[in-house]
Amino acid sequence: MGNKSFLRLVNGEVEKNLSFPTYEESLDYQAKLIGLWEQQQRVLGYTTASIALNTRNISEFLEAVEKFIWEVSTEDIDHFYAQLVGRGLAYSTRRKYQSNITTFLDYLRSRHSHVIWEKYGVVVPTVLDKFNRHYHRNDDSDGVVIPPRPEVLQRFWDGLKQQMSTARKYSTLARDYTLFRLLALAGLRINESVMLDVKDCRFDLGEKGKLHVRFGKGSKGSGYKSRWVPMLDELDELLKWYLENVRPLFTNATEGPLFLSENGNRLNRDTARSSLPRRQKSLGFSEDEMFSPHQLRHAFASNLTERGVDLLTLKNLLGHVEISTTFTYTTPSSDYIETRVRLSQEKWRKLLHEEEE
Repeated sequence: MGNKSFLRLVNGEVEKNLSFPTYEESLDYQAKLIGLWEQQQRVLGYTTASIALNTRNISEFLEAVEKFIWEVSTEDIDHFYAQLVGRGLAYSTRRKYQSNITTFLDYLRSRHSHVIWEKYGVVVPTVLDKFNRHYHRNDDSDGVVIPPRPEVLQRFWDGLKQQMSTARKYSTLARDYTLFRLLALAGLRINESVMLDVKDCRFDLGEKGKLHVRFGKGSKGSGYKSRWVPMLDELDELLKWYLENVRPLFTNATEGPLFLSENGNRLNRDTARSSLPRRQKSLGFSEDEMFSPHQLRHAFASNLTERGVDLLTLKNLLGHVEISTTFTYTTPSSDYIETRVRLSQEKWRKLLHEEEE
């Protein structure tokens, strides 16, 4: 965006604005608007964590569309949401982006529309309509999410281990293997996983250790919700191996983030998410076989359901607010359902036989 001019009507006469802001000035002005919006959220009592998440979502949107907020269009929203769907984000997560975008635009329309018009000669845009608006749903989900088949998952784990034996970048591959296994064995969200610190691995608690999930997803601006998740199915052995053999390849520090990037900083959530399809493609997985981090979380829930874990316990493990949400995560296999039907039939046959006697 360079120096331009535009025409506007003032008191019935056409006036030409020759002092159109430069690109750098526009960047500064947009940053100022976001800062003022952050202040307004503090006035409304939002937590620091919620304000940071809202601001990050707006920044991610603007980076994706490569426009200033007063330039965005309905087509930009549609394209951005297509990207979110492609990343496998849950309906509730996509709706959160929408809420932030519409709230920020509403704030600009109410408080700063006149200044934006004076500077750029544009009206604060309205970018949502009945065709792209994500409405609130009781379950806030996309319906049934099918977890990857056990044989597909096993092929993925075996493939990564095989690659580790010859990988040029062993450290990042071993890190990703541990991270993805963590998602499947503990049912954590991707952001919860990358926000773990070494201190959150409490091997001294419970039977084999527990994870302190300090950045669990809250609700309605309530901030983060912490919980404890037991280390099941040899997750404790996996994390001990990672801490002893893999993490030292990234840093000499014994404390700090559990998962690190190559530059020694905390692994970014989006980097971790994009690494999963990249690893699957490197192993020759077809489109039908590909799965997302969210599906690994569903695999965890379905696995525990088949093992007889009740919904209330599963709700606490997953960090859900409503048990109705937990119910949508339980997708047991057809073999499990058939087994349960046979067991039920056997039970009733036994009861009838006892009554006849």
